[in-house]
Amino acid sequence: MTQLRVTKRYVQGVIGAAQAQGLVDAVEQALQSIDSVIMENQDFRNLLFHPMISRDRKKNLLHKIIGDQAPAVVKNFIDLVVEKKREHILAAVYGEFKAAADDLRGIMRARVTAAREPTKQQVEKLRVQLERALNKKVLIEIQVDEQILGGMQIMIGTYILDSSISGRLGRLSKHLQEEVRNIKSAA
Repeated sequence: MTQLRVTKRYVQGVIGAAQAQGLVDAVEQALQSIDSVIMENQDFRNLLFHPMISRDRKKNLLHKIIGDQAPAVVKNFIDLVVEKKREHILAAVYGEFKAAADDLRGIMRARVTAAREPTKQQVEKLRVQLERALNKKVLIEIQVDEQILGGMQIMIGTYILDSSISGRLGRLSKHLQEEVRNIKSAA
């Protein structure tokens, strides 16, 4: 089983428990704390993923990161992950949990890449159009990339809508190359 499938399975379990207890936000916050430390601290990552460090020591360190106020479901989740020697999934758990929690909340995240910073009115108009099309609340993250020349690229989950000038030029170039090959093969 791939690491992503394992992570998704564990996340399904913890989000189910969090939802049943009405603790999705609190669990998300605790998992974000763990994720931040894992991403920012190489020494901690080395310790967490080292096979010779005792399970109890790993659990204690993780419990200190989330603090005493963290829900029991998070503590139990950490204990289970460490007992099953699956610490390596902790680096991806927060992202998967956040996506699952957003789905529960009816939220989709869109990453919009534009050649220049759009105005607030443009972003609001796009958000309204996306919400209407997707029938969900949409949160937009803007990135500026001058290399797309104009227009924009919208990424929602695994879907990409590319209306950028560079994308259109690339598709046109590909189409012209196919036409030239067709003409050569017909000649």
